Amino acid sequence: MHSKHTSRALTLLVSAALALGTFPVSALATPSSELQAQVNEAYSTLTQYANELESASNELYQLQQDLESTQHEIAQTEDDIAELEVKLEEGQEKLSERLAESYKQDTSSSPLSVIVGASDFEELVTRFYYANRMIDYDSELVEEVKSTREELQQRREDLAEQEAEQQQLVEEQEQKTAEIQAKVSEQQAYYEGLDSELQQQLAEEEARRAAEEAARQEAEQADREEQGNNGDSNADNSGGNSNGGDSSNNDSSNTDSGNAPSSVVDIALAQVGKGYVFATAGPNTFDCSGLVTYCYGQMGISITHSSQAQYNIVAGKGHLVYSTSYLSPGDLVFWGHGGSGSAIYHVGIYIGGGQYVHASSPGVGVVVSTLYTGGNFAGGGSPV
Repeated sequence: MHSKHTSRALTLLVSAALALGTFPVSALATPSSELQAQVNEAYSTLTQYANELESASNELYQLQQDLESTQHEIAQTEDDIAELEVKLEEGQEKLSERLAESYKQDTSSSPLSVIVGASDFEELVTRFYYANRMIDYDSELVEEVKSTREELQQRREDLAEQEAEQQQLVEEQEQKTAEIQAKVSEQQAYYEGLDSELQQQLAEEEARRAAEEAARQEAEQADREEQGNNGDSNADNSGGNSNGGDSSNNDSSNTDSGNAPSSVVDIALAQVGKGYVFATAGPNTFDCSGLVTYCYGQMGISITHSSQAQYNIVAGKGHLVYSTSYLSPGDLVFWGHGGSGSAIYHVGIYIGGGQYVHASSPGVGVVVSTLYTGGNFAGGGSPV
């Protein structure tokens, strides 16, 4: 009997090895953990460059606005100077005409005719005063226009210098922005290359894990059948011995995962392909617990944005199960360091068929994966 059991176990191990051998593994491939670290670092650098580009673009826009404002002011100053040139020409012509009139005795409005036509000395003084005032007034107008024109011309020169300086700043900022844009493009290509490589490697690892899990479950099933056969053949000799090889403990004995709404699965699947950003909960990017919060929120069910808190909710309701046989679509599935329920670090949404949807990481985003219940798996169940 022992020989038969050993032979069957050996056969299963060989089968598992052959199954695993069907999945391609690149020679000297970088471990996914290291590759993930490279992706995260590349993403962080890309984000930094993108922020720099945003700041540079904003600064360039402001410099361009300042330059346009200066150019508009220069154009307005040019118009003002042209208008004053017309006024100055008109004023100078008027003054020349009035001075010329002072020599014409037959013109009643000339200063000379004003003086000669006076009837007494007092009127003579008054007329002489106002005659001078007319000439002075015209002269003052001309001088005022000249002064204003000179001020505007100086203003135009100052603005021209300012325009040249601002144009230089714009050109320098355009160059700076272009350099940062080139860095962003280069980093984007590098990041996407790493991301693609990581996704391919993770898919290969996921396939290997699925094969390992299938082989493990097959081996366990064979072992249970073998132990059952041994129990039957030794029943008469064992008397009341009831050691049936049951290795389950109290924590894994629960079979009721609760009543998760299965329709949440469709909502979760609709998010596949979206990006992973830490501490976000949709609608365009998610982290792992944020995806759960968002999907259940679409069902009108409010769940805390924390994988540990979500685990505590499920555990508090007595819905934790540890076998995929007892999971239902819509249940949450958890992973904790060392499989501990007090050190939860990841959560996903079970969709049935041994698969779940989760926001994996910055290099992967929201994907469908095969559920692997070994290692750090900490159980699953419904939060409602």
